[in-house]
Amino acid sequence: MTNQPTSPFRDMQVLYRRLLYAQIVFGIIAFLLVQFNIIVPPADVPLDRLLQVIAVLYSFAAVIVGIQLFRRRLETIRDGKEHAREKLGRYRGASLVQWSLLESASIFCTICYLITGNWAFLGLTLTILVIFGGLNPFKHKVMIQLRLSDQDVAGI
Repeated sequence: MTNQPTSPFRDMQVLYRRLLYAQIVFGIIAFLLVQFNIIVPPADVPLDRLLQVIAVLYSFAAVIVGIQLFRRRLETIRDGKEHAREKLGRYRGASLVQWSLLESASIFCTICYLITGNWAFLGLTLTILVIFGGLNPFKHKVMIQLRLSDQDVAGI
C-alpha cells in the first residue's frame, strides 16, 4: 500500500457529499418521526409563526452571507501567487464556510419541522438543499473559479 496524497478535488467531493447526505438523511428521519407520530410536535400556533419568521430570515441570511463570504475569499485566492495546491486548500476553506452556513440553516428548518409539524419548514429545507446542490465542487468548476489551467493541476 502506497502513501500517496489524495487529490484535493476528491477530498472536497467527499466532504461535500457527506454534508449533503447528512442533511437529506436528517430530513427523512424527521419526516418519518412526525408522520408516524413517533414525535408529536409540541408547538402551538404563536410559536409556529415565530419560528417561520426566524427560519426564513436565518435561511435568507445564510444564503446571502455564504455567497458574499465565498466571493470575497475567492477573489483573494485568485489574486494570490501561491501554488495550485495551496489555492485549492484555501478554496476548500472558503467552500466549507459557505456549506456550513447552508447546512446550519437546513438543520434549523428541519428542527423547526420536528417542533411544529409544519410542512413549510420542510419546503424551506428542500429549497436550501437545491441551493446546496448547486455548489457541488467538481474539478472543472473549481478550476474555472480559481482560473487554474490543466498544467497547474497536473500531478495534484
